Amino acid sequence: MPSPRRLLDGVFVYGVTGGLALVVGLPVAVVVLGSCLDTSWLGLSSEQWVGGGKALLDLRWFRYVSELYGANMLFSLRLALLSVGVCLAAGVPGAYVLARRPFRGSRVLEEVVLLPLALPGIGMSVALIQAWSAARGQWWLILGGHLLYTLPFMVRAVAGTLRSGDISHLEAAARTLGAGAWQRAVWVILPSLRHAMIVGALLVFAISWGEFNVSFLLNTPLHQTYPAALYATYTSNSFKVSSAATVLFLAVVVPVLVAIQLVGGGDRVEQGA
Repeated sequence: MPSPRRLLDGVFVYGVTGGLALVVGLPVAVVVLGSCLDTSWLGLSSEQWVGGGKALLDLRWFRYVSELYGANMLFSLRLALLSVGVCLAAGVPGAYVLARRPFRGSRVLEEVVLLPLALPGIGMSVALIQAWSAARGQWWLILGGHLLYTLPFMVRAVAGTLRSGDISHLEAAARTLGAGAWQRAVWVILPSLRHAMIVGALLVFAISWGEFNVSFLLNTPLHQTYPAALYATYTSNSFKVSSAATVLFLAVVVPVLVAIQLVGGGDRVEQGA
């Protein structure tokens, strides 16, 4: 029989958790329902679709958003996948050098890599525009802005794992057995970093897919990310259109966030930080 103190603590914990879940989940539920239900069912009477009926379930908004912003979704998806590829190609070797081959100024360099996380996105956008004014309007400049905010997560995830003692012991054992640098990299280091690389890749994808601040000023009519298009639906379209657009956005990012939790990324990344 639990003591009254433990019962009180349990009620408090579950109450706070339930309250926070309600605060976060209720708006999401309203948006999801608003994307497929007639707005009158939610107590809304304005911004009705012209010619719309009173059917309980109406999925036309998803088709409308897909046709209108499908190119933006594909562009954001391409940026997210490219961000993952570049962060793996540059972040993993960079993290290895910072963690296992430190040099004078390596700590400063690591802090410089993390610096964009502490700067406002609009400031980074202006800096990129001024530094690469000739490239304004090019898609790769938007990708560069995404990398400024995604590369730090890959570096921290991998460097944190490398700074644990397990990999260093395995690498030393492989060296003792006569394994060369490339053999140690392929058969010892990369397999040991698999978990950190997966978590880092998922984080990079989620951040790039939802990145808005640095992309807002870098976007052009030809190269516009989906979050920017999503912002346009909030300012110029009806509640139903913006709700459908939001649900499509969540349909991509929520499975990635669930995957991060399933692979236990939170604990590893936190330890590495």
